[in-house]
Amino acid sequence: MPETLQVAMITPHGDPLGRIGEPDIGGQCVYIRELAAQLASLGLRISIFTRNRGDGKPARESIVPGAEVIRIACGPDGFLPKEEIHPYLDEFAAGVRKHIRGEEVIHSHFWDGGRVAELLKPRRMWIHTSHSLGKRKLASLPQENHEEYRERIDAETEILQQCDAVIASTSLEKQDLVRLYGADEQKITVIPPGVDTDRFHPPEDRQALRKELGFSDDPLVFTLGRLDKRKGFDLYLRAAARVKELLGKNGDVRFVLSAGASKGHAREIKERDRLQELLESLSIEGSVTWLPILQEDDIPRYYGAADVFVLPSRYELFGIVMLEAMACGLPVVATKFGGPPEVITDGENGRLVDPTDIESLATAITDLVRHPEQREKMGRAARRTIENSYSWEMLAKRHQQLYATRESGR
Repeated sequence: MPETLQVAMITPHGDPLGRIGEPDIGGQCVYIRELAAQLASLGLRISIFTRNRGDGKPARESIVPGAEVIRIACGPDGFLPKEEIHPYLDEFAAGVRKHIRGEEVIHSHFWDGGRVAELLKPRRMWIHTSHSLGKRKLASLPQENHEEYRERIDAETEILQQCDAVIASTSLEKQDLVRLYGADEQKITVIPPGVDTDRFHPPEDRQALRKELGFSDDPLVFTLGRLDKRKGFDLYLRAAARVKELLGKNGDVRFVLSAGASKGHAREIKERDRLQELLESLSIEGSVTWLPILQEDDIPRYYGAADVFVLPSRYELFGIVMLEAMACGLPVVATKFGGPPEVITDGENGRLVDPTDIESLATAITDLVRHPEQREKMGRAARRTIENSYSWEMLAKRHQQLYATRESGR
């Protein structure tokens, strides 16, 4: 009987079973959770190690049979921003060692996971996925303090040199890994994130769903994500104000934003206050519905009720929410900076814009609001794109193949 392949996924700051949208619980967590579930269905055994935040969650929690989350106590109780987790990674690694035997494939995520993977020796094989890159983030936010990123960038560089294989989400990320970090191109395999096409699908009746959620028949433009200035929600609000000007008195539209909890760490609170001030200064409060973090079961329903989804990030390595929206038959107006151009063909299954160019962003949204036939055609094409290339069932098999190929080559 063949040996069951065991994989230890390392994700210190991001709990895959945390509530999506809370601080440091975002697309990376969705990615790991969905990938682990699909790999388990293929017969692999998956253990995911994350930090115990001291919020009452169990030390071990099953995702599906064959895939579980193991929470490791380290550092102070309570939430710890990923920017502050580095001093506790030795302690985290020591906790992980108690659960593994050295026979597992190590799959680390983000630079904090990579740091821990470096410490886990002996190890069978080490594969790393970055999810985002410090050097690329600095390029999109030049006003950021470069000193704050030095430790991260140094860690990313070392991780990429030491690991056995690297998974990049896009060919653009692969280029960045080679050009910006000097990574060995031969070690890099491009496998994009995926989406659960059974859970995220076009609604049977969009208007009925909209009414059920308490919205009028007016066109609905939707966005969601973590409350982080990199996500460009300020650009979304500025574009909303401009859309209203372009549509004039005869064009009502509802803008919906889901981001941020009632409580958060200082950085989130500061961003919430900044956006609230902007919203008031634009005088569009009557056209914007700002929702807290949605329950996971509700997220597909809001996609289903919307007419257009907007991904206004200043830079987005990939954007899982983009895939979810497309799977629900929505045209996406997305940033052209980062991974979206590898998924969206402008004018066919969505629109690509420079989100910092408010006029371009607003014009793309306005065109789709004004022309329902166009957005329905793009929405159907978006769904076909997901079915053909981005289902987790298909992509998990590519991960499994990579694990096996790298293992046989060692």
